[in-house]
Amino acid sequence: MNILKNSLSVLFVILAFSSFAGGPKTTVTETKNSATNSGEKKIKWLSWEEMVKLNAKNPKNIFIDFYTSWCGWCKVMDKNTFEDPTVAELMSTYFYCVKFDAERKDTINFLNKDWVFIPGGRNGYHELAAYFMQNQLSYPTFCVLTPDFKLITPLKGYITVPQFEPVVSYLGQDFWMPSKNQDLETYKQNYKSPRTTPWVAPQ
Repeated sequence: MNILKNSLSVLFVILAFSSFAGGPKTTVTETKNSATNSGEKKIKWLSWEEMVKLNAKNPKNIFIDFYTSWCGWCKVMDKNTFEDPTVAELMSTYFYCVKFDAERKDTINFLNKDWVFIPGGRNGYHELAAYFMQNQLSYPTFCVLTPDFKLITPLKGYITVPQFEPVVSYLGQDFWMPSKNQDLETYKQNYKSPRTTPWVAPQ
């Protein structure tokens, strides 16, 4: 299912844990200009159903935030990382962004299959969440998908803005593809943020 090489997947997992102690494309320059003209950007979080409909009309990479109601680090990620205007601008430019409660109890019809809630464990889990999370049910987990719903990579754990921003840019512009010949670590070293003032950690 995962279309990246194993080494890249491992690198993203290392990135997430190290930061815990983590359609059409436009350039970062265009993103900066857009942010300047529109003021502070907010992520427009979509439901699963909204994303599927939009993606059918205008295919685009997909970012899914798998969370639970009891996950404290999910809330910290929302407040500290997703509320950052530069992160929000990048994510809104490159992805359809979806909030998905991994313990939701409704049935979702997707890929000609009904995906259901599975009781058990702490609170149970939704089959669709487990599918994209590769049955590794830790929260938060963020899954980045191609427009045809293939998993590019999962990102796990709380990720701070300085760690998260270049990764979003890298994945959003499809630099992970072998044809782009872009190594993540090299990209991070050369990355120039579109933000106009330095990031300051929330108090």
